[in-house]
Amino acid sequence: MAESLRLEIPSTIIIDPASVAGSEPAATRPRLMRGPKVLRFRRSERLLHWALAIPFLVCYASAITLFVLQTQAPDAPLRPILSWGHRLSGLCLICFPLIAVFRSKGDLRIHFYNIGQAWIWTLSDIRWLLLAGAAAVSKHVSLPEQGKFNAAEKLNFMVLMTMYPLYILTGLTIWVTHNAFISWILHMGMALIGSPLVLGHIYMAAINPSSRVGLQGMISGFVDRQWAKHHYRQWFHENFKSTATIQAI
Repeated sequence: MAESLRLEIPSTIIIDPASVAGSEPAATRPRLMRGPKVLRFRRSERLLHWALAIPFLVCYASAITLFVLQTQAPDAPLRPILSWGHRLSGLCLICFPLIAVFRSKGDLRIHFYNIGQAWIWTLSDIRWLLLAGAAAVSKHVSLPEQGKFNAAEKLNFMVLMTMYPLYILTGLTIWVTHNAFISWILHMGMALIGSPLVLGHIYMAAINPSSRVGLQGMISGFVDRQWAKHHYRQWFHENFKSTATIQAI
């Protein structure tokens, strides 16, 4: 009799948006749980992220190399190649995000929602920033619950949105005029200011054991359910609370 009453639960569960609690707009809410994983970022979000990240990292690496060559070996034959690589990656930094947004224009609400979340700060975000260092070295320090993005990610997002148009404007000015000293100072100054955030973001995404699990969210879209619940508890409860009792397959 017990065998006949056994329920088969599919490994991929579609969640009815109407049954999901939370403030995130229905059109932007994650709707999938796949076994022990939950959907963190949709394809359109991942596409935009890499459309910005890849050309930016090429720009960043080529700029550092060019700066070193300028001071140590200004006549190095590799310098013109790196210079053009820097310029072309800068053009990609303009074109790729536009292409990514156009290809996923049906998901514009998601991008606007994410932008809005980055600029909405609460006391919990301030406390998170103040306690993040201590929490990294002591398990006895508990961080406040976070929404879709933690405070460090919000700060990184804000700096990116502020500096991105200035990077493009100053970079194009330097390229076209060949003698834009003020633009060059601003361009380099922003790179120096943004370096700690860039390096910190890379460290947390690819090296730090407790946070690098989240990199899968920008590759496949899915992250471990328990990891998401621990690091983004508020976001998890808003979107998956009604399914929290479902056991992993």
